[in-house]
Amino acid sequence: MTGVRYPFVPKSTAYLAPGQFWSIPLSIGRFACGRVLQLDNTGGSRRTFIAGLLDWCDESPPTSEAIAGARLLAHGEVHVKTVVENGGEILGLRPLEIDELDVPLTLDESPGPPCRLRQGFDVLGTATLKQQRELKVFSTWGYSFIKILAEKRYVSGNDDHSRTDARRTPNKPMQSDRPSAGR
Repeated sequence: MTGVRYPFVPKSTAYLAPGQFWSIPLSIGRFACGRVLQLDNTGGSRRTFIAGLLDWCDESPPTSEAIAGARLLAHGEVHVKTVVENGGEILGLRPLEIDELDVPLTLDESPGPPCRLRQGFDVLGTATLKQQRELKVFSTWGYSFIKILAEKRYVSGNDDHSRTDARRTPNKPMQSDRPSAGR
């Protein structure tokens, strides 16, 4: 994106672009990573976007090189305040295509007529019965939800949230820095 200087704290989506990433500081002194997946081009809010939580955690804030190949754990519509309310800032841009990341398909409402298929903000048509059985309903997250998901995964080890994997190849497993009960 031309004219954007990193890092920056967004106040609207005017300077956001798909692929930008930000740090999510965790309570254990490590960082998770959020990505901008899609902006609302339908004429809706200039303050919301589709965000994704990556399967990535490190002692340092994310960089384009560090998050290379990280898969998507979850996604949802967020307010731009999600970045700043969690102590983060937009750190850079890494095109989503490089990591083969797409906005996952979801349903626009609970299954049943007239349930529609969507990809982020884009409505693609009526959802088939198979899609209604297999896909999750589109979600909107509160300011802290992405951080709560990251804390559950990387701090408490409770990773029972609904994950969305939009990557075509698996990510290598992470090593935990937490000692096991036997050490």
